[in-house]
Amino acid sequence: MSLPAPSPFAQAKIFVFRRYSTLRDEGAAPAASPVAEAARQARKRLKKRAKNERLRNFFGWCAGCEAYGSIF
Repeated sequence: MSLPAPSPFAQAKIFVFRRYSTLRDEGAAPAASPVAEAARQARKRLKKRAKNERLRNFFGWCAGCEAYGSIF
């Protein structure tokens, strides 16, 4: 049994389909409203603030252990 000869348009079909699927996904995304965008930015700022607080607490604790390391 022999394999069929590859179509000269195979690469073009793959290229077109990939571009179509990319454009379809981009077009399907809803446009962000200014209110939703502001809420997202506020959540992001809150999350960053909480992360920075955790890091400050952790590294403050490390510095305290380092300072009192000679006692133990």
